[in-house]
Amino acid sequence: MDFFILGNPRSGTTLLRLMLNSHSLIGVPPESGFLQWWHEKYRDWNISDSENIEKLDVFLDDVLSSKKIEYWEMDRQLLKEYILKNAPGSYIEIIDCIYKFYCKNKLIIGDKNNYYIHHLDEIQKIAPRAKYIHIVRDGRDVACSYMKIKELDQSLKYIPNVSFEISEIAKEWNENLTKIENFVMHNDSLTIRYEDLISKPKMILSKVCDFLEVNFEKKMLSYNQKAFNDEPVSNMKWKKKTFENLDSTNKGKYLTILSENEIQTFNKIAIENLKRFDYE
Repeated sequence: MDFFILGNPRSGTTLLRLMLNSHSLIGVPPESGFLQWWHEKYRDWNISDSENIEKLDVFLDDVLSSKKIEYWEMDRQLLKEYILKNAPGSYIEIIDCIYKFYCKNKLIIGDKNNYYIHHLDEIQKIAPRAKYIHIVRDGRDVACSYMKIKELDQSLKYIPNVSFEISEIAKEWNENLTKIENFVMHNDSLTIRYEDLISKPKMILSKVCDFLEVNFEKKMLSYNQKAFNDEPVSNMKWKKKTFENLDSTNKGKYLTILSENEIQTFNKIAIENLKRFDYE
């Protein structure tokens, strides 16, 4: 695993994933946290386990039962043959095999899952050489995005489980940003802002590509085209913008959506991080 995309929910992590996944050398599959979920059980995986058909079958049974893995639409037999051919000698190597199989052997592999915010130390132990890209979005716009989810059918499969109370949203955003930044500052990392990504996409993506040691490719800006966009269609209800053209105006919406009282409540709770990332 070469890198992880980190960020508070509704902060553009999926947009960044799709942009990077559109690169000819970079692969970032749709989110599924099996990398962390199965670590405890298979942490001592070795090459003899990879060569043991029975153990490999049990491992594949577990991994392919993971939440959201159905969206990867992998052929079990072909995946099994791929693992046998590559003979991974550790847990991270067999996980990498699965990611590379999905990504059709792309050179640089990344992962994106907001769930990892709560397991950063374990993620680091699993993939000690990985880099981290932290994407930050104005928390007040994040709050607006959370509240729009309230309008959806709450029985939808995998619908984000978020708060609709402004004080709770502010507290979560503030704590998540602090937790991520305190973690990435001790690792090989890059922090970018969502607002800069949508207003200056080529500049910011070039910066990200430099960080990952590859050249910028123009087709990264075509992330929403069918040839590149592998985001599950079932997620469109709350991720519809990832299927649309880049919207450079999608910022500062809170000024017309939130009440003055809600803005003041958010500002009071999260003032330090709002200042830290240059949000007025």
